[in-house]
Amino acid sequence: MRVIENVLSACPVLVLRVGQWMFDKIRILVGYDDSLQSRKALTEATAIAKHFSGFIKVVNVYEKGKEKEAETTIIEAKQNLEKEDVAHDVSLVLGSNPAKALVVIAKQENFGLIVIGNRGLGSKLSFLLGSVSKQVVVNAYCNVLVVKN
Repeated sequence: MRVIENVLSACPVLVLRVGQWMFDKIRILVGYDDSLQSRKALTEATAIAKHFSGFIKVVNVYEKGKEKEAETTIIEAKQNLEKEDVAHDVSLVLGSNPAKALVVIAKQENFGLIVIGNRGLGSKLSFLLGSVSKQVVVNAYCNVLVVKN
């Protein structure tokens, strides 16, 4: 698979794998950390789920010692989904690599779409750290929607 580096776009970017399209009853995995970008990603995922009668699973990957913050964050996401009347589940995952966790969960649980936010760290910082969205796009076995600022 070829991934285009440094896509300049003011709107969300959807990466569709060959032969994979959106479909009814789509299973959507959302990476969520309570940042503005992840809240926008959840909003986009909710709209897609409503249109395609889909299911959303929200995952928060947190580091050791930050469980309380993660619990508060995931409860807020759950309340938003309940208010929107969308079939959903939420999950907390202890770990240090959100991209790897999302890719593994998506494959193991047969999700058709991963939706994540893009923080826009800039090319230098992104090069040093590697962005979560870039790692997910490169390694995911399913479609990926990257929601821009």
